[in-house]
Amino acid sequence: MGWLKKHKPFNNRLEARKYRLQRRSGTLARDAIYAFLLLGAVFMITAFAAYIYLFVVSAPWLVIRETSVRGVHELTEKDVLALAAVKPRQNLFAVNCTAVARRIRTNPWVRDVFVGRELPGRLVLIVRERRPVAMVKQGPDLFLMDTDGVPFKRWDTGDEADFPVLTGGGADGRMPTELTARAVALLDELARTRDLAPYGAVSEIHGSTVTGFTVYTDAGLCFRLGFDNYGNKFKRLAPVMADLEKRQIKPAYLLIDLADPTKITVQPRRLPGPPAPAEPAQAYRT
Repeated sequence: MGWLKKHKPFNNRLEARKYRLQRRSGTLARDAIYAFLLLGAVFMITAFAAYIYLFVVSAPWLVIRETSVRGVHELTEKDVLALAAVKPRQNLFAVNCTAVARRIRTNPWVRDVFVGRELPGRLVLIVRERRPVAMVKQGPDLFLMDTDGVPFKRWDTGDEADFPVLTGGGADGRMPTELTARAVALLDELARTRDLAPYGAVSEIHGSTVTGFTVYTDAGLCFRLGFDNYGNKFKRLAPVMADLEKRQIKPAYLLIDLADPTKITVQPRRLPGPPAPAEPAQAYRT
């Protein structure tokens, strides 16, 4: 009896271990069954999706019958269709919209493009073009610059030329990056204001990191603006021009300094040729 009592705990531990092994093997079996069922379900869903895809991309009623191009002004519909390079009578859902958009974006006039589908057979190309607001010099060439300050296309004789030229910067003629954002703000203000309209169209905007911006018009006037607060500076111009008219001074080839918020200075511009006799500047307190 003493011997049996001595080994009874050992038998209990063995039976407990055997029981745990049986439970573990049962759990592994259930997990294997679940995994098999899951793989089977995934396979069935994948096969069904592939069947649906093949059915859709081969359906004759989903063939492209029309390609609609929208939003173009500088480009033509023919230009965009050539860039898209979509095969005729291709299935609408067989078109790789991402690849089509990437090809269209290679044109410098294209800022962004959306490629979509309209059932049953129309492919839609919505183009967002860049809007040029100025020209900038880069090396020996002039480039069109958009509303984001990005030079996007080398100017050629087929492009519109009725934009001011941005000048200033280093030896290569490039305007420094820190001036470009301010130049865009000035261009935006010039597009909104009517205060400069009587004095000619803006032909050049010269930028300097020290003195700011100077605007030249095709009527020969020069407006030194400095930095920022352009709208208020333009509004200060009207009484000065009225006084010049009263004095019978023609508003041509004058340098009008609006940079100082306390006064406006008017003096003749320096023009190429023999130096003219110096004339005193006229100052207007504001």
